Amino acid sequence: MTDPVLRLETTQLAAEPGGQARAEFTVLNPGTIVESYELDVVGEQPMPWAEITPAVLSVYPQQQETATVVFNPPTGPTGPGGTVPFGIRAKSQVDPSNSAVVEGQLEIGRVFGLQAKLTPVTSSGRWRGLHTVQFSNWGNSPARLRIVASDADQALGFFVRPDVVDVPLGATVTARIKARTRKPILRGSPARLPFKVVGEPDPPPPPGTPVPAGPDPARPVVDGAFNQKPILTRGVITAATVVGAALVGVLVFALTRGGPAPTPTGDGTTVPATPVLTAKAGGPGTIALVWATVPNIDSYALHFVDAAGKINKSERNVDVKQTAKNVEGLQGSTKYCFVLSAVNGELEGPPSAVACATTIATPVTPTSGAVSSAPPTGAPTSAATNGTTSGPPPTSGVTPSGPATAGPDSPAFTPGQWIAAVDFQPGATGIAEQTAKDLAARLKSAGVDAKVLHATGNYPGLVKADRKTPLADDWVVYTGPSATPDQAVTICKSEAAQKVFKGACLAYQPGQAPS
Repeated sequence: MTDPVLRLETTQLAAEPGGQARAEFTVLNPGTIVESYELDVVGEQPMPWAEITPAVLSVYPQQQETATVVFNPPTGPTGPGGTVPFGIRAKSQVDPSNSAVVEGQLEIGRVFGLQAKLTPVTSSGRWRGLHTVQFSNWGNSPARLRIVASDADQALGFFVRPDVVDVPLGATVTARIKARTRKPILRGSPARLPFKVVGEPDPPPPPGTPVPAGPDPARPVVDGAFNQKPILTRGVITAATVVGAALVGVLVFALTRGGPAPTPTGDGTTVPATPVLTAKAGGPGTIALVWATVPNIDSYALHFVDAAGKINKSERNVDVKQTAKNVEGLQGSTKYCFVLSAVNGELEGPPSAVACATTIATPVTPTSGAVSSAPPTGAPTSAATNGTTSGPPPTSGVTPSGPATAGPDSPAFTPGQWIAAVDFQPGATGIAEQTAKDLAARLKSAGVDAKVLHATGNYPGLVKADRKTPLADDWVVYTGPSATPDQAVTICKSEAAQKVFKGACLAYQPGQAPS
């Protein structure tokens, strides 16, 4: 027996998502007996949207027969895009060791579904405004965008970080934008300076590419504004006069009374030195922090550090005169780590060495039934836990899946419960938590039962775009839980919800890892 011989009529095929491409191929039987060949499509990834007719082909010796392969690439973020190599395999049913493969390529059109959101839409200040821009990708191909901010009157200067972002399928990325006025207003009325933020494709499309008549889904655009305030207002001048008079009085009192000189503030140009920070347990749920004074600064910034050495929460504008602080409301028998940095104007110095301490165990008063202990609101959610939680074992039912200790931002779910994700806020940004909770509050005001959870790898069913890796540090606004995905999505896509925020409404089972 010998291997069959395959010939594909066209090796280069093309189709759009939701469309169809087909090609004929022949199978030659070079042997001396009648063969039945089993036909299938193979590739780097399974292609359930490819079909061969007929699936089994009988061929006489020294003869050939024809079959047809049909491709129906799906639409949506789970569909493929770009060049997809494939192979058509013919395997003998008489002797499975006799087989052959003919190869080809299918070019699937790229569908872009990029959306942009600016927070806040309008900022206010005398010199500059801070914004956060988010790009979401609901197409079928990853995208790279170069973020460009501009204003028609060239009254603003912009600083974008990062200025180039990669947006994977079904994911959301964030960048920060600082808009600074070129011409400060000394006195007068506030001025509104509009600007525009564009996600330009990187690299740009080739010359001659058709430009859509309406909005371009490959080039998301969002409008914003900076509300510029005058430096001096009538209230400021009045307040300055009062403050000046008070300062003169204080200065006269200090010179006549004597005493230590006032603590100097920063000059705004020198990078602050590195603080020296120590930490120790100060009582149940309390860590006592002590540090040495750093000269020539305006304030301190205290950062909470998780077990992986990543900053997950910050407290800024700590008084420059302060050299100690009690961090209270923490979970007992838990290790917490901190770093401290000094701030001089807009300059923040290098952080101190990590200082860690373990809180004293919180006494627990036994009661009838199991007792659930939850970390206080505001406590770091990703700190390493040294203690354990004990209680009577479950007697029946399904054990909830989720965080070991449920809390207001870490609800527990059971397998079979579904939620619909309205919006994702990456937890690495300082405003992620507040942005998520603000959106949930606005949805609740509109009559939509929306909630917020903090996913730090503790929900196996909340996964990234690869549909396998659990979300590592994201704030999620969701509706549910419900018994079916359709029920959760129906709430998310209700008219009241869509008036507040046109979210993704993707269904997940947080308590059950995807198969």
